[in-house]
Amino acid sequence: MTSKTKILVVDDELGPRESLRMILKDDYEVETAANGKQAINCLEQIEYDLAILDIRMPDVNGIELLENIKENKPATEVIMITAYASIDTATKALRSGALDYLIKPFDYNTVRDIVKRGISRRIQTEEEKNRIKDLQIAKESLEKEIEKHYNNIQTHYKETVASLVAAVDAKDSYTKGHQERVAKTVWGIGKKIGMEEESLGLLYQAAKLHDIGKIGVPEQILRKPGSLNKEEDSLIKKHSKIGAEILSPVKYLKELIPFVLYHHERYDGSGYPEGLCGSEIPLGARIIAIADAIDAMLWERPYAPAKTIPEVKEELKQVSSSQIDPELVKIVLDENILSIYY
Repeated sequence: MTSKTKILVVDDELGPRESLRMILKDDYEVETAANGKQAINCLEQIEYDLAILDIRMPDVNGIELLENIKENKPATEVIMITAYASIDTATKALRSGALDYLIKPFDYNTVRDIVKRGISRRIQTEEEKNRIKDLQIAKESLEKEIEKHYNNIQTHYKETVASLVAAVDAKDSYTKGHQERVAKTVWGIGKKIGMEEESLGLLYQAAKLHDIGKIGVPEQILRKPGSLNKEEDSLIKKHSKIGAEILSPVKYLKELIPFVLYHHERYDGSGYPEGLCGSEIPLGARIIAIADAIDAMLWERPYAPAKTIPEVKEELKQVSSSQIDPELVKIVLDENILSIYY
C-alpha cells in the first residue's frame, strides 16, 4: 500500500502499541494513541483507513470506541486486540462492525494479513461509494433527459391534437368551434362529478377529438342542408369508427379511443357503432354524448335551427334514460352546467 494509507493503533500498553507500529510502519502511515479519549481526538482530526483497538482500556474501552467509530466514521475498518481468545468478546466486536481480531502476543504474518484484508475492504468500500456517487449523477442526468423528452412528447402531443382539430374544422364549417365547446362542457361535468385531474385531462382531449372521424366523411354529406338518405346516414355513422382508427397508431392518444369510438352510443342501446347500453358505455363517452347533444341543440346546423336554453333543458329531460345517461342529465340540470353558454 502507499504511505497515504493511514492506520491508528490504540492500546494503553506501550509494548503492543509499538510492536504493531513497527510491523506496519514500512507500508503504512501509522499513528498511535495511548487511550480511548486520545483516539477519539485523533479520529476527529483525521480520516483513518483502519483502526486497531485494544478491547481492555481504562477510560473508553475498545468496544465503546468501536461503536463510536462506526457511528461517526463508518468507512473506517476496525480490528480488535485482545490478550486472550474470548469468543464472547470477539463475537460482540464482530457484531458491532469489527473486521477481525488479533491476539497478543502478535504474530507478524497474521498482523500483516489481517491488516491487508482490512485495507482491501476499505478500498472496496470506497470504490463502491464512488460507484454509487457516479450512479447517482448518472441517475440525475437520466432523469433530466427523461423530463426533457417527456416535455417534447407533451409538446408534440398538443401539436398533434391541435392539427387534428384544425383538420376537422377545415372540412366542416359547423364543427368549427364545436369540438372546443364540447370539451369545455365536458370539463364542467367532469369537475362536478369529482373526476381526478388526470382522467379529466384525458376526457377533455377526447372531447376535442370526438368528431375527428368526420375527416373520412364526404363534405357534401357533412354540409347537406336537408335530411340524409339511408346511404348517407350510414356513411356519417362511420365517423366514430374512423376516428378510432385515426387515433389508434398514435401511442399517446390510445387512451382516448373508447371515448371517441362510443360517443354516439345511446343509453337504451339504440346507438352506434356497437349498440352498447347503460354502464356498458364508458363513462367518458357518456359525458361526451350529453355535451355533444347540448352543443348540437344550441347552435344552428344545416338541418336544424338553434334552440334556446329552456328548450334544450326540456329536450334533455325528454331523452333522459333513452338517449342519455339520466344521472348526467340530472347533474347538468341541477348544477346549472348550461350557464357556460349564457
